[in-house]
Amino acid sequence: MPTPTITIIGSLNTDLITRTPRLPHPGETLTATSFSTGCGGKGCNQAVACARLSRSSSSSPSSGDAPSLITTRMLGAVGDDEFGGTLIEGLQRNGVDASDVSVVKGQRTGAAVIVVEEDTGENRILLTPGANFSVTPTSVPEALFLEGKKEEEEEEEKKKPALVILQLEIPLETVVHVCKRARANGVPVLLNPAPAPAEGKDGLPVDVFMGLEHLILNETEAGMLSGLDLPPPPSSSSSPYDKARLADICHHFHDLGVMNVILTLGARGVYWSSSGGGSSSSSSKLDSGFIPATTVPKVVDTTAAGDTFVGAYAVAVVLSGEEEEEG
Repeated sequence: MPTPTITIIGSLNTDLITRTPRLPHPGETLTATSFSTGCGGKGCNQAVACARLSRSSSSSPSSGDAPSLITTRMLGAVGDDEFGGTLIEGLQRNGVDASDVSVVKGQRTGAAVIVVEEDTGENRILLTPGANFSVTPTSVPEALFLEGKKEEEEEEEKKKPALVILQLEIPLETVVHVCKRARANGVPVLLNPAPAPAEGKDGLPVDVFMGLEHLILNETEAGMLSGLDLPPPPSSSSSPYDKARLADICHHFHDLGVMNVILTLGARGVYWSSSGGGSSSSSSKLDSGFIPATTVPKVVDTTAAGDTFVGAYAVAVVLSGEEEEEG
Protein backbone atom coordinates (compact mmCIF):
# COMPACT_ATOMS: atom_id res chain seq x y z
CA MET A 1 0.00 0.00 0.00
CA PRO A 2 1.47 3.39 -0.97
CA THR A 3 2.13 5.94 1.73
CA PRO A 4 -0.30 8.89 1.89
CA THR A 5 0.79 12.03 0.07
CA ILE A 6 0.68 15.67 1.12
CA THR A 7 0.98 18.00 -1.88
CA ILE A 8 2.01 21.59 -1.24
CA ILE A 9 1.23 24.07 -4.02
CA GLY A 10 2.93 27.35 -3.24
CA SER A 11 5.90 29.65 -3.15
CA LEU A 12 9.64 29.08 -3.22
CA ASN A 13 11.86 32.00 -2.17
CA THR A 14 15.45 32.67 -1.35
CA ASP A 15 15.59 34.27 2.10
CA LEU A 16 18.06 37.12 2.63
CA ILE A 17 18.25 37.37 6.41
CA THR A 18 19.78 40.20 8.44
CA ARG A 19 19.95 40.05 12.24
CA THR A 20 20.15 43.32 14.10
CA PRO A 21 19.81 44.53 17.71
CA ARG A 22 17.09 46.94 16.55
CA LEU A 23 15.64 48.49 13.41
CA PRO A 24 17.38 51.62 12.09
CA HIS A 25 15.51 54.91 12.23
CA PRO A 26 14.68 56.70 8.95
CA GLY A 27 17.93 57.99 7.44
CA GLU A 28 20.09 56.03 9.91
CA THR A 29 22.75 53.48 8.96
CA LEU A 30 23.10 50.70 11.51
CA THR A 31 25.69 47.93 11.65
CA ALA A 32 23.92 44.57 11.70
CA THR A 33 25.00 41.55 13.71
CA SER A 34 24.94 39.02 10.86
CA PHE A 35 23.69 38.21 7.36
CA SER A 36 22.77 34.85 5.85
CA THR A 37 20.82 33.30 3.00
CA GLY A 38 18.47 30.34 3.12
CA CYS A 39 15.66 28.49 1.40
CA GLY A 40 12.21 29.82 2.15
CA GLY A 41 8.81 30.85 0.88
CA LYS A 42 5.66 29.70 2.63
CA GLY A 43 5.24 26.74 0.30
CA CYS A 44 8.84 25.61 0.72
CA ASN A 45 8.75 26.06 4.50
CA GLN A 46 5.55 24.06 4.85
CA ALA A 47 6.83 21.29 2.56
CA VAL A 48 10.06 20.91 4.54
CA ALA A 49 8.10 20.91 7.81
CA CYS A 50 5.82 18.15 6.50
CA ALA A 51 8.74 16.06 5.27
CA ARG A 52 10.76 16.38 8.47
CA LEU A 53 7.85 15.78 10.82
CA SER A 54 6.53 12.75 8.94
CA ARG A 55 9.66 10.68 9.58
CA SER A 56 9.86 8.03 12.24
CA SER A 57 10.76 9.34 15.69
CA SER A 58 14.11 7.55 15.59
CA SER A 59 15.22 9.42 12.45
CA SER A 60 17.18 12.64 12.27
CA PRO A 61 14.78 15.47 11.29
CA SER A 62 17.12 16.79 8.57
CA SER A 63 17.95 13.41 7.03
CA GLY A 64 16.17 13.22 3.68
CA ASP A 65 16.99 9.50 3.31
CA ALA A 66 15.16 8.46 6.48
CA PRO A 67 11.98 6.38 6.08
CA SER A 68 8.84 8.50 6.03
CA LEU A 69 5.25 7.77 6.93
CA ILE A 70 4.07 10.35 4.37
CA THR A 71 5.23 11.34 0.89
CA THR A 72 5.63 15.12 0.59
CA ARG A 73 5.38 16.68 -2.87
CA MET A 74 6.04 20.30 -3.83
CA LEU A 75 4.51 22.03 -6.84
CA GLY A 76 5.89 25.48 -7.59
CA ALA A 77 8.33 27.47 -9.72
CA VAL A 78 11.82 28.96 -9.47
CA GLY A 79 13.82 31.16 -11.83
CA ASP A 80 16.75 30.12 -14.00
CA ASP A 81 19.18 32.01 -11.78
CA GLU A 82 21.73 31.14 -9.12
CA PHE A 83 19.02 30.65 -6.48
CA GLY A 84 16.65 28.27 -8.27
CA GLY A 85 18.85 25.18 -8.23
CA THR A 86 19.72 25.74 -4.59
CA LEU A 87 16.04 25.72 -3.62
CA ILE A 88 15.35 22.49 -5.50
CA GLU A 89 18.40 20.84 -3.92
CA GLY A 90 17.25 22.02 -0.49
CA LEU A 91 13.83 20.43 -0.96
CA GLN A 92 15.34 17.15 -2.12
CA ARG A 93 17.86 17.12 0.71
CA ASN A 94 14.98 17.32 3.19
CA GLY A 95 13.07 14.47 1.58
CA VAL A 96 10.59 16.49 -0.50
CA ASP A 97 9.64 15.26 -3.99
CA ALA A 98 10.50 18.31 -6.12
CA SER A 99 9.74 16.78 -9.52
CA ASP A 100 6.81 19.21 -9.97
CA VAL A 101 8.94 22.33 -9.37
CA SER A 102 9.40 24.16 -12.68
CA VAL A 103 12.43 26.23 -13.69
CA VAL A 104 11.10 29.28 -15.56
CA LYS A 105 13.45 30.74 -18.16
CA GLY A 106 13.95 34.49 -18.03
CA GLN A 107 12.51 34.77 -14.52
CA ARG A 108 14.17 35.49 -11.20
CA THR A 109 13.52 33.23 -8.23
CA GLY A 110 11.26 34.74 -5.59
CA ALA A 111 13.11 36.52 -2.80
CA ALA A 112 12.31 37.60 0.75
CA VAL A 113 14.32 40.23 2.59
CA ILE A 114 13.98 39.40 6.30
CA VAL A 115 15.09 41.62 9.16
CA VAL A 116 15.17 39.93 12.59
CA GLU A 117 15.39 41.95 15.81
CA GLU A 118 17.58 39.91 18.14
CA ASP A 119 16.13 41.18 21.40
CA THR A 120 12.59 40.04 20.59
CA GLY A 121 13.02 37.51 17.78
CA GLU A 122 10.35 39.39 15.81
CA ASN A 123 10.79 39.72 12.06
CA ARG A 124 9.80 42.04 9.22
CA ILE A 125 9.66 40.72 5.66
CA LEU A 126 9.70 42.29 2.18
CA LEU A 127 8.65 39.83 -0.53
CA THR A 128 9.41 39.86 -4.27
CA PRO A 129 7.32 37.10 -5.95
CA GLY A 130 9.46 36.51 -9.06
CA ALA A 131 8.83 33.07 -10.60
CA ASN A 132 6.14 32.26 -8.02
CA PHE A 133 3.66 34.22 -10.14
CA SER A 134 4.32 31.75 -12.97
CA VAL A 135 2.32 29.13 -11.04
CA THR A 136 -0.91 29.58 -12.98
CA PRO A 137 -3.95 27.27 -13.10
CA THR A 138 -2.52 25.56 -16.18
CA SER A 139 0.57 24.69 -14.13
CA VAL A 140 -1.49 22.36 -11.95
CA PRO A 141 -2.09 19.02 -13.73
CA GLU A 142 -5.57 17.54 -13.50
CA ALA A 143 -3.91 14.20 -12.73
CA LEU A 144 -2.98 15.61 -9.33
CA PHE A 145 -6.57 15.11 -8.17
CA LEU A 146 -7.16 11.71 -9.73
CA GLU A 147 -6.28 8.18 -8.77
CA GLY A 148 -4.52 5.93 -11.25
CA LYS A 149 -1.41 3.94 -11.99
CA LYS A 150 1.98 5.63 -11.80
CA GLU A 151 3.22 3.93 -14.98
CA GLU A 152 1.79 1.34 -17.35
CA GLU A 153 4.16 -1.36 -16.12
CA GLU A 154 3.59 -0.67 -12.43
CA GLU A 155 1.02 -2.54 -10.43
CA GLU A 156 0.90 -0.11 -7.53
CA GLU A 157 -1.85 2.48 -7.90
CA LYS A 158 -1.27 6.12 -7.20
CA LYS A 159 -3.64 7.50 -4.60
CA LYS A 160 -5.07 10.98 -4.65
CA PRO A 161 -3.32 13.30 -2.19
CA ALA A 162 -4.46 12.82 1.37
CA LEU A 163 -4.19 16.61 1.69
CA VAL A 164 -3.37 19.62 -0.49
CA ILE A 165 -1.86 22.69 1.20
CA LEU A 166 -2.22 26.20 -0.25
CA GLN A 167 -1.06 29.70 0.72
CA LEU A 168 -1.36 33.12 -0.97
CA GLU A 169 2.15 33.76 -2.31
CA ILE A 170 1.13 32.43 -5.74
CA PRO A 171 -1.56 33.96 -8.02
CA LEU A 172 -4.97 34.03 -6.36
CA GLU A 173 -6.62 32.58 -9.47
CA THR A 174 -4.48 29.46 -9.01
CA VAL A 175 -5.56 29.09 -5.40
CA VAL A 176 -9.22 29.39 -6.40
CA HIS A 177 -8.75 26.90 -9.24
CA VAL A 178 -7.08 24.29 -7.02
CA CYS A 179 -9.76 24.65 -4.33
CA LYS A 180 -12.51 24.04 -6.89
CA ARG A 181 -10.80 21.08 -8.57
CA ALA A 182 -9.90 19.48 -5.24
CA ARG A 183 -13.46 19.87 -3.97
CA ALA A 184 -14.86 18.34 -7.17
CA ASN A 185 -12.60 15.31 -6.78
CA GLY A 186 -12.93 14.78 -3.03
CA VAL A 187 -9.40 15.89 -2.14
CA PRO A 188 -9.14 17.68 1.26
CA VAL A 189 -7.55 21.14 1.26
CA LEU A 190 -5.76 23.09 3.98
CA LEU A 191 -5.67 26.82 3.23
CA ASN A 192 -3.27 29.16 5.01
CA PRO A 193 -4.42 32.60 3.69
CA ALA A 194 -1.11 34.37 4.12
CA PRO A 195 0.07 36.93 3.43
CA ALA A 196 -3.22 38.56 4.35
CA PRO A 197 -5.15 39.25 1.13
CA ALA A 198 -6.18 42.68 -0.03
CA GLU A 199 -9.72 43.86 0.50
CA GLY A 200 -12.24 44.46 -2.28
CA LYS A 201 -12.18 42.86 -5.74
CA ASP A 202 -8.62 41.59 -5.22
CA GLY A 203 -9.55 39.80 -2.01
CA LEU A 204 -10.24 36.12 -1.42
CA PRO A 205 -13.52 34.97 -3.08
CA VAL A 206 -16.10 33.70 -0.62
CA ASP A 207 -16.66 30.47 -2.55
CA VAL A 208 -13.10 29.37 -1.69
CA PHE A 209 -14.39 28.62 1.82
CA MET A 210 -17.27 26.39 0.72
CA GLY A 211 -16.43 22.82 1.70
CA LEU A 212 -12.91 23.79 2.82
CA GLU A 213 -11.67 21.19 5.31
CA HIS A 214 -8.98 23.19 7.13
CA LEU A 215 -8.36 26.93 7.53
CA ILE A 216 -5.31 28.09 9.49
CA LEU A 217 -4.84 31.84 9.96
CA ASN A 218 -3.43 34.33 12.44
CA GLU A 219 -5.06 37.29 14.17
CA THR A 220 -4.38 39.77 11.33
CA GLU A 221 -5.65 37.45 8.62
CA ALA A 222 -8.70 36.47 10.69
CA GLY A 223 -9.69 40.10 11.17
CA MET A 224 -9.21 41.03 7.51
CA LEU A 225 -11.08 38.04 6.12
CA SER A 226 -13.96 38.03 8.60
CA GLY A 227 -14.41 41.78 8.91
CA LEU A 228 -14.58 41.31 12.69
CA ASP A 229 -12.20 43.30 14.86
CA LEU A 230 -10.12 41.34 17.35
CA PRO A 231 -9.22 43.76 20.17
CA PRO A 232 -5.72 43.12 21.54
CA PRO A 233 -5.56 41.43 24.95
CA PRO A 234 -3.68 42.90 27.92
CA SER A 235 0.05 43.46 27.38
CA SER A 236 1.12 40.22 29.06
CA SER A 237 1.92 37.62 26.39
CA SER A 238 0.13 34.97 28.44
CA SER A 239 -3.15 36.90 28.59
CA PRO A 240 -5.81 35.27 26.40
CA TYR A 241 -7.93 36.98 23.80
CA ASP A 242 -11.67 37.37 24.34
CA LYS A 243 -12.76 33.79 23.64
CA ALA A 244 -16.28 34.88 22.76
CA ARG A 245 -14.84 37.08 20.01
CA LEU A 246 -12.61 34.25 18.80
CA ALA A 247 -15.68 32.02 18.65
CA ASP A 248 -17.55 34.65 16.62
CA ILE A 249 -14.73 34.75 14.07
CA CYS A 250 -14.70 30.96 13.79
CA HIS A 251 -18.49 30.88 13.42
CA HIS A 252 -18.16 33.35 10.53
CA PHE A 253 -15.96 30.90 8.63
CA HIS A 254 -18.11 27.91 9.56
CA ASP A 255 -21.10 29.70 8.07
CA LEU A 256 -19.12 30.15 4.83
CA GLY A 257 -18.54 26.40 4.68
CA VAL A 258 -15.25 25.78 6.52
CA MET A 259 -15.15 22.63 8.64
CA ASN A 260 -12.10 23.23 10.86
CA VAL A 261 -10.84 26.71 11.80
CA ILE A 262 -7.50 27.18 13.55
CA LEU A 263 -6.58 30.66 14.84
CA THR A 264 -2.89 30.99 15.68
CA LEU A 265 -2.34 33.62 18.37
CA GLY A 266 1.44 33.87 18.59
CA ALA A 267 2.89 33.48 22.06
CA ARG A 268 -0.60 33.02 23.51
CA GLY A 269 -1.37 29.78 21.72
CA VAL A 270 -4.12 28.51 19.41
CA TYR A 271 -7.91 28.72 19.35
CA TRP A 272 -9.63 25.99 17.33
CA SER A 273 -13.19 25.28 16.27
CA SER A 274 -14.61 22.30 14.41
CA SER A 275 -18.06 21.81 12.91
CA GLY A 276 -17.68 18.04 13.08
CA GLY A 277 -17.93 17.63 9.33
CA GLY A 278 -20.79 20.08 8.96
CA SER A 279 -20.59 23.53 7.43
CA SER A 280 -22.55 25.74 9.81
CA SER A 281 -21.89 27.30 13.18
CA SER A 282 -25.34 26.11 14.26
CA SER A 283 -24.29 22.47 13.92
CA SER A 284 -24.96 20.47 17.07
CA LYS A 285 -21.50 18.93 16.66
CA LEU A 286 -19.66 22.25 16.92
CA ASP A 287 -16.68 21.93 19.24
CA SER A 288 -13.93 24.37 20.16
CA GLY A 289 -11.11 25.05 22.58
CA PHE A 290 -8.01 27.05 23.45
CA ILE A 291 -4.52 25.53 23.65
CA PRO A 292 -1.90 27.74 25.37
CA ALA A 293 1.53 27.94 23.79
CA THR A 294 4.50 26.30 25.44
CA THR A 295 6.72 28.91 27.08
CA VAL A 296 10.37 29.03 25.99
CA PRO A 297 13.17 30.88 27.84
CA LYS A 298 14.18 32.99 24.81
CA VAL A 299 12.61 33.48 21.39
CA VAL A 300 15.41 33.29 18.84
CA ASP A 301 13.55 33.85 15.57
CA THR A 302 9.86 33.69 14.66
CA THR A 303 10.52 33.35 10.92
CA ALA A 304 8.53 30.39 9.50
CA ALA A 305 7.01 29.57 12.90
CA GLY A 306 3.53 29.69 11.39
CA ASP A 307 4.61 27.55 8.43
CA THR A 308 6.10 24.96 10.78
CA PHE A 309 2.80 24.87 12.67
CA VAL A 310 0.93 24.30 9.39
CA GLY A 311 3.25 21.41 8.56
CA ALA A 312 2.85 19.83 11.99
CA TYR A 313 -0.94 20.15 11.84
CA ALA A 314 -1.06 18.69 8.32
CA VAL A 315 1.03 15.66 9.25
CA ALA A 316 -1.09 15.03 12.35
CA VAL A 317 -4.31 15.24 10.33
CA VAL A 318 -3.09 12.85 7.63
CA LEU A 319 -1.63 10.31 10.06
CA SER A 320 -4.79 10.33 12.17
CA GLY A 321 -6.81 9.71 9.02
CA GLU A 322 -4.62 6.74 8.13
CA GLU A 323 -5.14 5.30 11.60
CA GLU A 324 -8.90 5.61 11.24
CA GLU A 325 -8.80 3.80 7.88
CA GLU A 326 -6.69 0.99 9.32
CA GLY A 327 -8.93 0.76 12.37
